[in-house]
Amino acid sequence: MIWPVALTASDVKSLFFPLRNLRDELLDLDEASYEEVRDSLNDVTTVNRYLSGYRVLLHHTGEFLKKHQSDRPFTVLDAATGSADQPVALVKLARKLGVPIQVTAIDINSKMLKMAKDEICQYPEIRLVQCDVLALPFKDEGFDLAVNNLSLHHFTWDNAVAIIKAIYKSARLGFLINDLHRSRIAHAVIFLLTRIFTRNRLTRYDAPVSVMNAFTPSEFCELAMQAEITPFEIHRHFPYRIAFLGKKK
Repeated sequence: MIWPVALTASDVKSLFFPLRNLRDELLDLDEASYEEVRDSLNDVTTVNRYLSGYRVLLHHTGEFLKKHQSDRPFTVLDAATGSADQPVALVKLARKLGVPIQVTAIDINSKMLKMAKDEICQYPEIRLVQCDVLALPFKDEGFDLAVNNLSLHHFTWDNAVAIIKAIYKSARLGFLINDLHRSRIAHAVIFLLTRIFTRNRLTRYDAPVSVMNAFTPSEFCELAMQAEITPFEIHRHFPYRIAFLGKKK
């Protein structure tokens, strides 16, 4: 007779939250045509709209905006902006709250910025800058708040630590990192959804890979400690989203 082997807590954790195995996403390779990239980023916008990508950003940044009492614009650095859909959502919130805002959205990829330029034509509060998030050309605490949306999972552990340090230095009040939560369940769900709702090969490949490239809450705690961020907060949001905040004041 073969007796079943009891699973340990570590076994259960690894079953649902496997070890991170960083893989390149097709968008990062920058080999696809502009049209194919634009189509894929439109898919990302749809995912953000329906699966809390914007909700996490707006929930946490809204707290900062509501405390802003000055007549000067509340300044935000959006590090690795992609198509600039996240800063557009942020500007819409600021307008609704009656808070003046100025967002500097950066990205190293010229295709991304070309698309972003089209997206922000009705939002003069947003300016685009091409630069490397690992080598920010701004003075320390030159912004009120820094945000990094759904991009930290693209980077190695060491580069993620470096980015956290850089955006923390760039902002007077602190930062918000809004990203995915690695999980086999989230991977299975996004794999299925991308097979049903899109035919774009970039989206079909990159979306599941993004989930498995993402960090877990405990890993975000380790990143925060290595980057020497104190104090910090880690918040879980449905479905499989994480908000990592580093606050200074």
